[in-house]
Amino acid sequence: MKKGKLKYIIIIVVLVIYGVGMYLVFGISETKERKASTTILVGDFAVWNYSSRDWMNVSSQNLLSELNWQKFNIYVDNQYFGKYLIWQDDKLYLFDDDRKPVNYDGNLFAYKAGFDMNVLPFTVSDVTDYSYVKEVLLNHNLSPDSQFTLAQVASLDFDQDGVNEDFYTVSNAFADDFFPDKYFSFAFMVKDNRIYMLYEDVDTNDGVNGCKPSLYTIADFDNDNQYELILVCYKYSNQTPLAMLYEFGDQGFKIEISNQ
Repeated sequence: MKKGKLKYIIIIVVLVIYGVGMYLVFGISETKERKASTTILVGDFAVWNYSSRDWMNVSSQNLLSELNWQKFNIYVDNQYFGKYLIWQDDKLYLFDDDRKPVNYDGNLFAYKAGFDMNVLPFTVSDVTDYSYVKEVLLNHNLSPDSQFTLAQVASLDFDQDGVNEDFYTVSNAFADDFFPDKYFSFAFMVKDNRIYMLYEDVDTNDGVNGCKPSLYTIADFDNDNQYELILVCYKYSNQTPLAMLYEFGDQGFKIEISNQ
């Protein structure tokens, strides 16, 4: 075989190997990202879409109407409820395959995606050890003996290292039997005795401001084998709750999208 022809064959083989290698490195990952495209519903107050590694609020009536009569995976209070058709009007309604209404009671999370989402069940309980709560209060120049209208904690393995992290939600908002000069609301995670803040709000109390945070849903929303979480902060009266989706990294928690 002539040297020139052999040279071209070697170049072609190298290019083919390079192309296959680049696909294995980037192509499979990109295909997985496309499959990760998903729409999630957070109660009646947030509709988010994830596609091409980006989050978007779905708010236009035309886009929302396209979701009607589509089938979603439904969770109520972090427990799988089933697959049902949805209809959105003033609130979110569920229907079975015969379009008969399905009742539910609790916090609803729903998703429609090209993959089976890993949703982490959890339960919350009343705080019994206030050590970290008092540390947060002192860090915000608040009395460690403050009264609360909310003091809850959930223990779960958020980073999947085999050791549980503790998620605290505490607030004195909307008090009936006491009236603090300042209201506060905090949500934070404790990992390896270190506090990672998710939400912090301190302001002068006028009786109708502030909100109460609640750990809503924890799941691998974008199919990257890492959990993200949704925190909802409930406001006074009939105001729309604040919903926020967080990712956790080296710098702590970061809000990827919110409904406000």
